Amino acid sequence: MKESLFIKLVKYFYGISKPFDEFARDVINDAGNKIAIGLMVYLLMSAYALMVLIRWFSPMNVVSGVIMADIFVYLIASAYMGRIIKKNKLDRYEFDNEEERKIYGKRFIISNVLKTVLTLSFAMYPISVWFRYLGMSESIFPSFIGCFIGILVAIYTQYCRQFKK
Repeated sequence: MKESLFIKLVKYFYGISKPFDEFARDVINDAGNKIAIGLMVYLLMSAYALMVLIRWFSPMNVVSGVIMADIFVYLIASAYMGRIIKKNKLDRYEFDNEEERKIYGKRFIISNVLKTVLTLSFAMYPISVWFRYLGMSESIFPSFIGCFIGILVAIYTQYCRQFKK
């Protein structure tokens, strides 16, 4: 059976290389449906809140608050999906031989580093413009370098947990 785009994205985003069986596909689709319903409700509520709050407060302050709320909701949704994956042990690997372990380990590291670089690259410009507009910082480049190093350490520890025995 051909995998859906959603399943491919979840596998790529969470660094899962093994094929999913029917149970895993059902678990991921169920979690995705719950997240989608929650995001639709949040989107509707934030649109109404945005319209109401702009009348009383500065538009820039309201938009800044909505951006922070969006980031918080994204982190909640991502943590929920990660919890479901770890709870059902969908990120666990059982390898037949050492060569297969090395191949999947390299694929895991490369995909996670590329994902991190792309995510930080896409986030760097809009966040730096937003911070500069708020007068918070001239350059947030050191923060992103620190964040990138922290993420690399997290990727390595996850690699050690999953692929080294």
